[in-house]
Amino acid sequence: MSLKRKELEVLKLINTGKTVDEILFQMETSERNLRYIIDNLNFYLKKILDKWIEKDRKKLLVHLSESELRRFYKVVYENYYILEQEERAEFILMTFLFVKDVRLSFIEEKLGITRATLKKDIDVLNESLKRYSLKLESEKNRFSIVGNEKKLRHLKSIKFLEYFNVEITPLDIDYIFQNVDRDLLSELKEVILNIGKKFSVEFKEDFVKLMEIFLYVSFERVKEGHVIDRKVNYEFLVNTTHYEIARDSLEKYLDKELSYELVHITEYFISGGVTENIEELKESIEKYLDGLILALEKTFNGSLNYDELSSKLMGYLIPAIYRLKNNFSIKESGERDEIFTLVGKYSKDESYLPEKLTENEVFHIAKEIKTYMENEKNRVISLKTLLEIVDRNSEILNREKLIEDLMTHYGKLIKVDIK
Repeated sequence: MSLKRKELEVLKLINTGKTVDEILFQMETSERNLRYIIDNLNFYLKKILDKWIEKDRKKLLVHLSESELRRFYKVVYENYYILEQEERAEFILMTFLFVKDVRLSFIEEKLGITRATLKKDIDVLNESLKRYSLKLESEKNRFSIVGNEKKLRHLKSIKFLEYFNVEITPLDIDYIFQNVDRDLLSELKEVILNIGKKFSVEFKEDFVKLMEIFLYVSFERVKEGHVIDRKVNYEFLVNTTHYEIARDSLEKYLDKELSYELVHITEYFISGGVTENIEELKESIEKYLDGLILALEKTFNGSLNYDELSSKLMGYLIPAIYRLKNNFSIKESGERDEIFTLVGKYSKDESYLPEKLTENEVFHIAKEIKTYMENEKNRVISLKTLLEIVDRNSEILNREKLIEDLMTHYGKLIKVDIK
């Protein structure tokens, strides 16, 4: 006997007080299958916690504390859990991201699967990696993840952050992170904080954690011979004082001759808090936004509140060009609708930004525009303000002044159908 993810999800639902009907609907299962799941759960609950699920007409009853749940999951994951295909693919990914010189025979033994099953799992993994321009492939019977170096580092950083401090997971984290140098991670944290002082900014805690992991991953990749040697906005960044600070601060870990690597890292440090004294960038973004808003107005036959929308997008685009957080999010998100298509086409053809936007950034900008346009449609007219405007113009009616006053406050909500 064993347990799978679906059965543990049922236990969570029961423990939160969901009714039988709610569980059947949410898990998309039958009453017969649910009975089998309950029997299986009860076997392990009795064995591990000496508790069990009681059956009622409408509800299944069990009361587990947070500590009991954690203990139960920990024992189950270590002894009685079977990984499903998606989870096996995740384990394979994590293994080849973080463990060196892994053989397929070891993975088969670790997961308890055949070579045929492993090949199918690798196909599933490669299908998900395809969108990131990455692939798990073999060369001389040695497997490794290859492809776009920048995205590989981002993926490795994401997975590091996702799992490194997780205590309860079906994956064998001790095995996966066996080679991590924790002393180096602590050392890098101090280096990052010192760079912040030299930049005259105070990096936020989540940014420090991101950079700690990203630097660790980058230095590791460089040591293995995977070096970035191109950067679109290289000339702009290499001439900043921020580049000099980053280069000198990291000389213990990175050769000063690796200027493209250092430019990438400098870009990320700038994204952590440096927004002043980069007028050239601000001017480029303003020109980009001027053209984008013009294209939106032309397409949707109306005027937009330029200051409000531009300010919102400007606040996003400055760190987006220096885009640490955006590049750490490599999953697609959003709807490819008319606004996404317009923003994507305009962003592809425009020539103001020093670096082209990623698809994620186009999604984000399109979402902000849609939210703004929706809010404009649904903006509520304040009765108090409306009465104040009428009162101001009531003693001696000045029709033109009244119209001007109303248009100033509610221009976008008023259809101009008089001359």
